Amino acid sequence: MRKGRVDIYTIPPNFAEEGTLFSGRVRTRNAVETVILVFFLLQALLALEWEMKAKIYAGVIVLIPGTIFSILGVQGESLSSFVFHFFCYLKKRRLLTEPDGRDRLNRNRRLRKMEKRKKKRGSGKGGAGYKQRSQGTETKTKRSKNTGKAKPEGRKKKP
Repeated sequence: MRKGRVDIYTIPPNFAEEGTLFSGRVRTRNAVETVILVFFLLQALLALEWEMKAKIYAGVIVLIPGTIFSILGVQGESLSSFVFHFFCYLKKRRLLTEPDGRDRLNRNRRLRKMEKRKKKRGSGKGGAGYKQRSQGTETKTKRSKNTGKAKPEGRKKKP
């Protein structure tokens, strides 16, 4: 440090963070879950009556990815809490089914209620201040093949 100058040292956010191991890289909960998971996976792997070479391959295929997945967790959650939330989701999810008579009745009631609200407001289309065309004055229209715009049927081009 020189005179008149202050050195600034940035401290990383995970420094001395509580509940972590390996300088804040691994949460304690994830580490404990990983140890338990690896213990049970090793017991299952050693209980298999395979050749040693097959056990090594199975360990590499199952144990290493499982360990890494357990240490890292899923989107900031530990593996056990992710599995718990996943099964809660499966239990409580909504299933879309065909509407029955009760659903149709509720829908019709909701639509009638919305129509009543629109009539009470009285503004905008269909309200008291809106002029509607009488049905007798409307002319039938055809669609033009080229532009797709409506043209009245009764009009003809002048030669």
